[in-house]
Amino acid sequence: MSDDDLSKWARLLVTGTPVTPEQADDILIRTANPYLLDGNDKAWTMEVYGALGLTPGRYGNATTESIREVTEELDLLQLSVLYTSRIASTWVGGPHGWCDWDGTIGSANYNLGRWPDRDTVLAEWELIATQFPYLDLTAQLVADEGTGKVVGQWRVLDGHAAEEPTGPPITRLVELGEEDFFRRVLVPGGERGVSPQRLESAVERVRSARSALR
Repeated sequence: MSDDDLSKWARLLVTGTPVTPEQADDILIRTANPYLLDGNDKAWTMEVYGALGLTPGRYGNATTESIREVTEELDLLQLSVLYTSRIASTWVGGPHGWCDWDGTIGSANYNLGRWPDRDTVLAEWELIATQFPYLDLTAQLVADEGTGKVVGQWRVLDGHAAEEPTGPPITRLVELGEEDFFRRVLVPGGERGVSPQRLESAVERVRSARSALR
């Protein structure tokens, strides 16, 4: 593995200073990937679409036009690897991301997509930093789904992001167990990451804030 290789399924580790619940609303709405909100829990999908203003298409997934409109209205960040999945997720571990609804900043249990590249990771942390200048976090990628070495490290602070020399893992890796799998697959609501009320209030807060900036 070369120095530039982040490996096929690099594990994302994040530690940082907690943010307020209001700031978490802003982060988790605007870093959501609108193309990945259609899950197996169709009732939840429709609630999510309704809250965000997405229109279901012929096969149930949101129409491209409505995604474009919501992306513009809510100023969603176009992220390919560092998006959060705290609204809904079909992943075996359920909803996940480097920020949580209570303001916790942290991550240790999931991998980024296949073959993330160093330039993209830095560019996306920089975008995140500029949009949420209150963030104070350190992120690492660990090769081979967390079984390898630390292959990248980034610092986000004061509205800027920079890659820095790697150190030892910044937090303990968390592995999924049978209990996580059964909770996600067998317990009702396993794909749901937030209550309908919190989602609606978060969307309205972001919608009002972005509208005021126009």
